[in-house]
Amino acid sequence: MERTDNLKLLPDEVYENLLNKIVNKEWKIGDRIPSENALCKEYGVSRVSVRAALQKLQAQNMVITRPGRGTFVLSNRTGENAISMTVGKMDLSKNEFRYVVELRKAIEFTAVELMVKYGHPEDFERLHDALEQMRDCGGDVDKYVKADYDFHWAIILGSHNPLFASVMNGLKDVLMRYFQEMAAVSNGNFSRAIQNHTQIYESLISRNAEHVKRVIDGTFEYNLVRFRNAFKEEEGETEQP
Repeated sequence: MERTDNLKLLPDEVYENLLNKIVNKEWKIGDRIPSENALCKEYGVSRVSVRAALQKLQAQNMVITRPGRGTFVLSNRTGENAISMTVGKMDLSKNEFRYVVELRKAIEFTAVELMVKYGHPEDFERLHDALEQMRDCGGDVDKYVKADYDFHWAIILGSHNPLFASVMNGLKDVLMRYFQEMAAVSNGNFSRAIQNHTQIYESLISRNAEHVKRVIDGTFEYNLVRFRNAFKEEEGETEQP
């Protein structure tokens, strides 16, 4: 039986261990990482936990799996450029970031499942239009933020749940601040984000809700690492372990 606790899920523990090996260059770009069976034995966990960890790394473009050959390190950029990819401080604390992530997981993940079941052609066209706007932003922060918000708003609308739309619309100012703060410290470099949104769009088109959620969750994890030195410090703030 796998060891669990109240603070962290086992797949997350495995993910963090694998990420550290990549970031610290114990595994270099191009290296083949140990097989799933080997990782199961090393960490004493099931293949489900190992696969979940690898899928997070894949969603962040840190590793790539080649059928019949194995999984290889694609990038260690998260560790190398986490600071250089950001400028100054965000007007957003780590806890405020976490609150928005928890909100988005609670509503947007279910909206993804509903869009896969009930989405109409016009819903996917709206999503595609937002993605094209992201691609055409040319590094303009304001244009990118609007397109990013519109993309995720399209998922909410695609759920065809009016209560979801009402809740998220009421929180538009909070969400826009969240998107703006992340975009403002990204130096106009939105290529990775656009690539991830492309994966989300393609997976929604193919009605693969689980892959969509993995990509979004991987993005949350990536941003938490990337912005770790950019979050503002908030006096009296209590972080979760």
